[in-house]
Amino acid sequence: MSMMGQITMQKKDWFAVRFRVRNNPGRTTSLIGAEYETFCTRAGRRAKRPVAGTGERVYVPELLCRRAGFDVFLPVRKEWRRRNQFSPEKTLQDFPLMPGWMFVGWSAAECRWQELMGLDIVSGVMGTGGRPLRISEAMICSLMRRWGGGLLPPDLNRYMRRGSEFDVGDTMRVTEGPFVGFPARVLEIDGPETKVVVNIFGRDTPLSINTEHLER
Repeated sequence: MSMMGQITMQKKDWFAVRFRVRNNPGRTTSLIGAEYETFCTRAGRRAKRPVAGTGERVYVPELLCRRAGFDVFLPVRKEWRRRNQFSPEKTLQDFPLMPGWMFVGWSAAECRWQELMGLDIVSGVMGTGGRPLRISEAMICSLMRRWGGGLLPPDLNRYMRRGSEFDVGDTMRVTEGPFVGFPARVLEIDGPETKVVVNIFGRDTPLSINTEHLER
């Protein structure tokens, strides 16, 4: 759900921003860029629904800040949840790691406080002594690697190994261990360890694999 793939990391000031939580928590996300199909309901009425696998679900505060021209990083955790109440199938879904908070950044050469605080979704900024607390790029990089939800900027998620490189979203082959030969889809790269999804007995299973044990 996160849109982190668009973030660049050059000379940015970052801050922890608190956003207002809607009265209806179920409306905190929005599906953008989806294709829709027409179907008949049980009552015989025609309705539209998004085509499975199309569009991107994003968090509304993240989307609005990004549309205002800010860089945004929303740390997420992944959990296996049922696709819906009628199906036992589970999918890996993203949830905010710190509900009500996100990191917002902009060029260090600019001063955009008035624009940021003018957004009606923003309720405050983490600070000390009445001054906003600037967060270093090194800290943001570290948080992105750990809690980026598998969508890191290209300059962060690339890992070099024996002359080949792979990114989040690539499908690799496991070369050692109990799952040797299995295809593995990369979720997150964290130096010596890579989080992947491997299909085991028809079920997608998240695993942590030594980065050196993955190849194209």
